[in-house]
Amino acid sequence: MVYIDSIKGTTIAFVIFAIVSVSIPGFGELKDVEIILTVSTFLFAIIAGFYMSRMNSKYDRIREFVAQEDALWLSLFQQAKLLGRNFSNRIRELIDKYYIIAYDFSEYNDYYKHNAKYYLSVYDEMEKLNTKQKSETPFDKMLETMKDIENVRNSTSVFNLENLTRSQWVVLVALSGVVVFSIFYIQTAIIFSKVTTILLSTILVLVILTIRDLQNQRLGGAWLLVESGQEVLDFIGKLRYYPERFVKDGRIKVPKYVKKYRIGIHKPGDHNFKFKIVSK
Repeated sequence: MVYIDSIKGTTIAFVIFAIVSVSIPGFGELKDVEIILTVSTFLFAIIAGFYMSRMNSKYDRIREFVAQEDALWLSLFQQAKLLGRNFSNRIRELIDKYYIIAYDFSEYNDYYKHNAKYYLSVYDEMEKLNTKQKSETPFDKMLETMKDIENVRNSTSVFNLENLTRSQWVVLVALSGVVVFSIFYIQTAIIFSKVTTILLSTILVLVILTIRDLQNQRLGGAWLLVESGQEVLDFIGKLRYYPERFVKDGRIKVPKYVKKYRIGIHKPGDHNFKFKIVSK
């Protein structure tokens, strides 16, 4: 299913409202309708402002947590290198699998439980180290880093659950519908009235779609929280990974400067990873 982001949705709404405005003459000023318009506009402004503030706060916090987690994983790998090449290679593979699963389930924002297996496997690898390695400073640092990673993972998971309920969406859409209907009802044949009607109606759609994009972490249509993790894969010596279905529908955009990367062709949750390598 094609995702219509706020920009595309607003453009479509503008065209539709323009056609409707030309087709419907309107009835001019009507006191009862103007009262309804004033009240519904006031309520919409308060509710939409509150919802947008919540979703914007959620987006900012998740972006912060994701950046922290990516930095911590990179630090973990650097610490692992101090404990031996074989050990760091095993950690590299676990980090790679961890991010593959995270991207496979980014559509549902619930990767926490799906890639926990690879997070916990890092502890298993640390347990295999000999007594001398466990007594060294890098080992202690890794334990601290792992604790920090889990804290960030938990925080991200909690904030991902912060979404508007169906009833809240119904209230928001209903109020916007009342406002749009009232505006079109009292418009006149004057060009200024028609232009104002079209623009105000389009702005209402823009507000609603922006709130939805913030909730889905898809401002501009594409996920904005992907590249930080891809850079981690770069630093640990792995090709970047992009799920095929997300690249096709535009949810993930591969940067033009990336000349070689992996496309995942397996199903989400399938730990038997299947890739095709793309070279530009």
